[in-house]
Order: sequence, then structure tokens, then C-alpha cells
Amino acid sequence: MWGLPACVGAALGFYLADRGTPWLPSMLALLLILGALSLLAIASGRALQGRAFRRTPEGRVVRRRVLVATGLAFAAGFGRLVLIWVEQPSPLTELSRDDFDETFILDSKNYSELDAGLEHYLVLLEARPELFAADALLGPDDERLVLDAWEAIYAYSFALDQIRVFYEDWYRFDPSRAQRSQHLRSFLLTFAAELALYEKATRVVTLLGNNRNVVKYLDGQHTERGLGESSFSNFRQELQGARDATRVIAGKQYLRWLEQAMKGRAEARAIGYAWLWDRVERHLILIEGFGVLAAGTKTIGSDAELLKRGFRRAWYPAQKGVAEWMGDTRVRRINWYLINEQMQAELVEHLEPGDILLSRKNWYVSNVGLPGFWPHAVLYIGDPEQFTAYFDDPGVRAWVREHSGEDIDLPTYLSHRWPSRWLRFGFRDHGQPYRVIEAISEGVVFNTMAHASGDYLAALRPRLSKKAKAQAIVDAFSMLDRPYDFDFDFATDNALVCTELVWRAYRPAADKHGLDLRLVELAGRPTLPANELAKQFVAEHANPNAQLEFVYFIDAVEHQQAAVVSDEAAFLLTPGRTKWDYRKQ
Repeated sequence: MWGLPACVGAALGFYLADRGTPWLPSMLALLLILGALSLLAIASGRALQGRAFRRTPEGRVVRRRVLVATGLAFAAGFGRLVLIWVEQPSPLTELSRDDFDETFILDSKNYSELDAGLEHYLVLLEARPELFAADALLGPDDERLVLDAWEAIYAYSFALDQIRVFYEDWYRFDPSRAQRSQHLRSFLLTFAAELALYEKATRVVTLLGNNRNVVKYLDGQHTERGLGESSFSNFRQELQGARDATRVIAGKQYLRWLEQAMKGRAEARAIGYAWLWDRVERHLILIEGFGVLAAGTKTIGSDAELLKRGFRRAWYPAQKGVAEWMGDTRVRRINWYLINEQMQAELVEHLEPGDILLSRKNWYVSNVGLPGFWPHAVLYIGDPEQFTAYFDDPGVRAWVREHSGEDIDLPTYLSHRWPSRWLRFGFRDHGQPYRVIEAISEGVVFNTMAHASGDYLAALRPRLSKKAKAQAIVDAFSMLDRPYDFDFDFATDNALVCTELVWRAYRPAADKHGLDLRLVELAGRPTLPANELAKQFVAEHANPNAQLEFVYFIDAVEHQQAAVVSDEAAFLLTPGRTKWDYRKQ
């Protein structure tokens, strides 16, 4: 009786699996439809045969088998409606496989950097426990340190939450063979972001919450920092509620189910993301130390429902608007920027070696944790041809002769002193010449204008001689290949951040005219955010002794996905924009 249906079902199953048909929702939807039709056919057949009812002393009643078949048919129909909801596209599931892979690589890297940024500022605060003794009053310097750290923690948390939100539709990917990799990676990343937020929030709330005066201070309105009223209290409520603890427990249960039923750990290792699984478990160990996971256990069914029930946290209006945009795949631009090749070519015609560039890439992790609109600074050196022509100068040649003891030009001097670096300078990246030196997460490197320009760019020119600019570029060459300084420590030069490269290259010395780029104190240490370079230009503007002059400015209108050449008057206003200002209006 069951032989033929079983054979047909097996053959159909193998055929669909061979064609890559996913189990969820396609295969399950087909089974639900077939099941509902079969059950309705059973009920209808009984009715046509006159066997749908039976007589009892109370009268005719529907037979139990017909009731069960009809009820199951309606249940299958309801299940199909649920699957229709699951099948609705989301920004995550709308990505093609290649776009998903590229986006995931970037976002998993961003998660690591954001988590490290939160850890950095937490360690900074934890090193000053005396500030958070019961109701101690903060002095002016301590207030600035705490507010600097709080602004960074809030910004890092916001950016990390956007990663969590973007990947929380992981359950829409089929966990069977067809989409298992996307299902697993999406779950691991959204859960890792959730755990990082919960772990760091627990530590910061426990530390700062000891001092009611600190809480009052942080809850005050700090508009210039992009922090609204009650920022600390809202942060505590949003990241430390029972809902968050429940999601942590639910995620842990689902992680164990993935490991046992789907061989998830082995799958993560096979696709190169064992490190992400390990990070999740490390977060869980730390959170277990808080006593959260001892709250009880739940079934897989209820846990999965809790994880699927997405939510967005209540951020302040400036960040909230950005969050809504970051969830849209159209503006999560991966490896392409608003300043196109034609605009880059026009820009290069106005630049000279030694120019200082300020750049900004929207939706980029480097924007987070740094104050102000401009997050990045770059030293322009031109391509080898422009470099050689520009520094074919008697003053530069005399300095090289004095410095080297040989009558040679600057390119020859550099090729003798750093042969491998000069050779690399002549290489090309995707057909484009190297034109800048910059410090990025990979370290101090040569780069192309395509990489350096991004979405917004301003060019400022030091009012210095060619000799002074040559000396600055020689110093920059000496710093190539050093690692990026994730501690933003200007006291040492073994690792560098972007502005530190510019600052050290142009720092005055004996027989070297340079720029007096003033450092500011941020989170208790001297540093130079790129936005401060723009502020210093504004402060010195129209002063005959100004150190920098305006060269070029490319602005952007994000909602039009367009960059436009603008003027000096517009650039003068940019240091006052917030880091969340994406010119959407």
C-alpha cells in the first residue's frame, strides 16, 4: 500500500535535492501544500462516499477521521502562510551569494574591530576605579576623560548593533545543504555581536553605575557629542534588559543544537570561520561569569522563536536615521564609493606632492569611535612621474646632496636608501598608480586614489617650500610598513594612526621647517583626530600666517548616491558636522 508513494516521494526528493532546492522554505512549502491537498481529498472522498458522518443517539456527527483530516489540512495551510512570511525578502536575503560573501567578510572584520574598540575604552575606564567610587565628584579633566570614553563606547555599541540587526534574519536561510553556510555564518555573526554588546554593556554599567554623579553627568544632554538626554540610562535599559538576557540564553541553546544536529563547529572550521565560533564561546564564558546563563533552560522551539523575533533598539534621532539607512542594501556599498574615476582624475590635476588629504567613507568602521565628521588623513605624494618632476628643484637637490654626500635627485636617494619600497612605489594596483601614503588597519602603506578618496575628500596644501615637503615625504617613507596603532598612542612611533603619520612627517626639527599641528587630549591622552586638522584650518583661515591653504573639496549627498565638487566656504562648515551627518536631506 505504501510502497509506490514511498518510491515516488524518494525519487522526487532526490530530484529536487539534486537541483539544489532548499528544504526551507521551498521543500517544506511543497510538502505542506501536498499534505493539505491530500488531507482535503481524504475528507472530500469520505463526504462523497457518504461516510463523513455517523449516526448517534444524539443525531448525525462528523466522523473523527474527517475532523482530524480537515483540521490537519487547515494547519498545513496556516503553516504555508507562515512560510510565505518567512520567504519575504530582507536586505540580508536579497544579497546574491557573491555579494553575501563579500559583505560578510567586511562585516566580520568590522565586528572584530568594533569589539576591540569597546574593549580598549573599557580597559581605559577600568584602570581608574577611583573615579567610580560611591558618589565621588569628578574634576574637569576626569569629566572630559569619562565623556570621551562614553562617547566612543556609545558609538561603537551603535555600530555593532547595526551588524546584529542586519544579520538577524539568519533563520530565513535554509539550514540544509543549499544555504547552510549562509545560515550558519549569519547566525554566528549576529549572535557574536549580541554577546559582545551584552558583555561590554554589563561591564560598563556595573562600573559607571556605582557612582550616581557619573550617571547624572552622562545622562545630561551633550549635543556636541551626538548624545541626547539620558544616554546612559537608555543604554542600560536597552542593552541590559531581561529581553537581552533571554536572547543570550536562546542563542546558546541554538548554538548547541547547531553543533550537535548540524555539525556546525566542523562546518565553521571548513569554511574558515572557526575563529568566529570561538569568539562566540569566549563571550559566553565571560557572560556566564555574570550569572546570566544560570537563569534556566528553554526548549529549542521557544528559543528559536525568541531569536527570530527581531527588534531594533531605541537610539537617538541622529543615529536612528543612520541605522535605518544601514539596513538598506542599496546604501551598504561594498568596495565602491561616491567619488568616481573621473572625479579622481580631475582632483589629481589640482594636487601636488606633500598635500594633506582628509577623506571620509560612509558606512565605514573607521568613522566610529573618532570624534567629528572627518575620520581619516592621507599624505599625497603623486605617482612616480609627478613625484620626480615636482621635486626636480635646486633646493631639494642641494638638501639631498648635503644629506647623502652624493649629487643625486630625490627619487635616486629614496631608491638607494629604501630600494624595495621605491620599487613598490612604481607598482600599480588594478592598473592604477600609487599616489598616497596612509596608515590604515593593514599598517602604513602606499595606496591609490581610488582607495584613498572614498565619498568625501578635501585637499589642503602646506605653505612650505619644496625642500620641507621633500623632507616630510622622506620621513613618511621611513615609516612605511609599520603596523597600525589601535591604541592611538602618539607617544610612540612603532605603530601609527593616519593622522600620526601626517603629524610626524611634518613635525618641525633641526634644519626642517614643518607644521605646528596641535594635539588635543582625548580619553586622557594626546592625539590628533582628522577633524581637528580641519578645525585648525578653519581657525587659521584668512590669517596671513595660516599654515595650510585650501585646494579642493568634494562633498557628497548620500541619498542621491552622488559626489559633487564644492568650494572652500562649504568645506569650512564640515568640521561642525557630526559623524552621523550623511547629508540625507
